[in-house]
Amino acid sequence: MTSTPIIRHANIAWKVFRGQPVTLAALKESMLRMSGDHHGNLTERTGQLYFEQVAAGGFSSQPAVPALIKKWKNLFEPILRLSENEALRFLIDAGKCLELMDDLFTDHSLSAVTKMVRGASNDIATYRPAGKLRGWSLNLSVSGTGHYNCIRRELFAEPGDMVLLSPDAMYDYRRAQHASHWTHDWVYFQPDSRILDWLNWPEVGPHIYHLKAPDADYPAIKALFESTLDFDPLADSRSEALLLNIIEQIFIRCARFSAPAGSDPTDSRITNAMNYINSNLEKSLTVEDIAQHVQLSKTRLSSMFKARTGSTLISWREERRIAKASRLLTRTTLQIQEISKQIGYEDPLYFSRTFSRLVGCSPRIYRQSRQATVNQFDNAILKS
Repeated sequence: MTSTPIIRHANIAWKVFRGQPVTLAALKESMLRMSGDHHGNLTERTGQLYFEQVAAGGFSSQPAVPALIKKWKNLFEPILRLSENEALRFLIDAGKCLELMDDLFTDHSLSAVTKMVRGASNDIATYRPAGKLRGWSLNLSVSGTGHYNCIRRELFAEPGDMVLLSPDAMYDYRRAQHASHWTHDWVYFQPDSRILDWLNWPEVGPHIYHLKAPDADYPAIKALFESTLDFDPLADSRSEALLLNIIEQIFIRCARFSAPAGSDPTDSRITNAMNYINSNLEKSLTVEDIAQHVQLSKTRLSSMFKARTGSTLISWREERRIAKASRLLTRTTLQIQEISKQIGYEDPLYFSRTFSRLVGCSPRIYRQSRQATVNQFDNAILKS
């Protein structure tokens, strides 16, 4: 069989996911095809340490890898017999496996540009279970349309839409199905308290915030995002400090138009209520319990909370419970009934119905599609 570039790249990716050695030059070339060769692509922006970690098997322990190996093994081993179309489909499947990125993203900040085009090898969903990254991620849509699953709602992001995901957010976004492409600039960063002091954006899902830049402000905000590409925060601390300074400028500009109508984003009582709920997710707190804790009447607290978050207290808590459940389903082997109790649902059936309503599938199916343990990976290798 003739080996074309896309088949060669698929074979390199296969070796990486199998934990087999590859050269750094071949790995970079393959990853460039996955990320695209446009200015600001992720391959261009990541450092030598990242490539060394990947080349050393950094992708092979991803939870979904055993299923990937089982599905594609007969086309790669013992001899390579892929068609170009199969190679493309494999690369798309391989990209979907990249869920757990803590060890690869490090504790530094990073900025890049992602371009997704329908049918391209990087036209995949970005999925990270809630609580799987230590930093924050700020995305700006610049062309086409993106789709975010925010649990509370589906968000379609077009030019000027900014989405901020906290370390506790569930990442689940992709090119919108109806759009031919989607390009977004993004920054992954470790903020200090000074930056987060400017955060008063409306929350559209658990730990997910959204803001639309007005037409008059969009060019300046877009220019700030683009200027982050002038620095390599992985190279030295001064470059990272400059990047964080730009992020703070973005937040300061947004603070002028980001406060929800009728709310005071700095009201400590609402923040206190949020913290109280998050610290007691397993308890059946009533609105009255929360109101007493923050020394407000039930009516006043409910009104202020809805103005600040766009959600009721109970719905807000429910979303956080389900976000925590997604993490437990992915990262532990706890029984679903036990997870239900840990997050405050005494009735597992009610928990399953709530989870299905907010996430779109049952806890069991969610776990099956998202989780595989290291032992499962080892067993897949041993049986191969």
